[in-house]
Amino acid sequence: MSEARTITVPWHIRIKAWWEGYDPEEYVEWRERGHEDGEPSDLPASIALPKMMSFDDLMADHSASGEVDDSELEFLEEAAPDPVWPRAKVEVTQRLFGRGFTGPGGPEHVIELVKSVGLDPVQSVLDLSMGLGGPDAAIADKYGVWVTGYERNPALFDIAGTVLRTIKSGDRVRLNFFDPETVELPRKKFDVVLSSETMHCVQDRIALIAKIYDSLKDWGQFMMSDFVLPNENPPSERLMKWLENRGEPVTLWTRDQYEVALSNQKFDVRFMKDESDDYVHLIRHDFAGFVETLNADKVVTDTPLGRAALVDVAEDWSRLASLLQKGELQLVRFLAMKPEET
Repeated sequence: MSEARTITVPWHIRIKAWWEGYDPEEYVEWRERGHEDGEPSDLPASIALPKMMSFDDLMADHSASGEVDDSELEFLEEAAPDPVWPRAKVEVTQRLFGRGFTGPGGPEHVIELVKSVGLDPVQSVLDLSMGLGGPDAAIADKYGVWVTGYERNPALFDIAGTVLRTIKSGDRVRLNFFDPETVELPRKKFDVVLSSETMHCVQDRIALIAKIYDSLKDWGQFMMSDFVLPNENPPSERLMKWLENRGEPVTLWTRDQYEVALSNQKFDVRFMKDESDDYVHLIRHDFAGFVETLNADKVVTDTPLGRAALVDVAEDWSRLASLLQKGELQLVRFLAMKPEET
């Protein structure tokens, strides 16, 4: 790229380039040469996933335009924001993944995942990773079940009550706040127990798995997905940096450790599936759709708190996608069944 030319990169293009690991100015030059729809081999040599831009770099060329609507309370300062889920981060995340969702894929993906457990309206479902309730409402709407949702983060739990009132079949989700380290679950009550990408935050997960086993009816099913280490080697430096930004204690297991823990509890492990590649695709797909409307969302881009939350969310998911893509971290889904007790 010629040093004599300075390119002003629009806000939404900077976000897109940053997310995809491009140098923003070189990305614009490449697009202007008419290669936007070219093959990957046409990309400039300097493009190599992942590259991370600092907050200052990201904001350097952004000029606010239009008026900010102060009625958008989600982007006002909080007196005591939650360390993991401040309100602004919750709102940006919902803009990224959809109303009621804190992760990628949306209702269609959730329905596809639970097909294998064969839900019907007479079954009872427990979700130990309710979040804002969007996935549970999607399950309730599709299968006509009632879902008991447990959430461990107080900020998400507080917001979920409001969110569920605005989502179809949200009234079929029963909200509960819980501490996974001390929770007591009712014995033999549920046909299906779900846990999605939260078990790595539980310190005594062996005890929790035992409680899940006891809470299931005979032939009940436990579907769990979680981030795991690919082997017994220490986490990479990049993975450690991502973990440090979690805002809470995290302990990663390997897939084998989960299999042993489930088997020791007498679960019949039906399958273990590495879904890392699919998850990366979902993240990038949802982010691409979000970027397309970013410039129109002035509440986010013209509000300092909103921009800061946007950078935090985009950086976090970009790092996660890169870790999964490079095999430094894996997302594995388990399905286990409780045999009939004699």
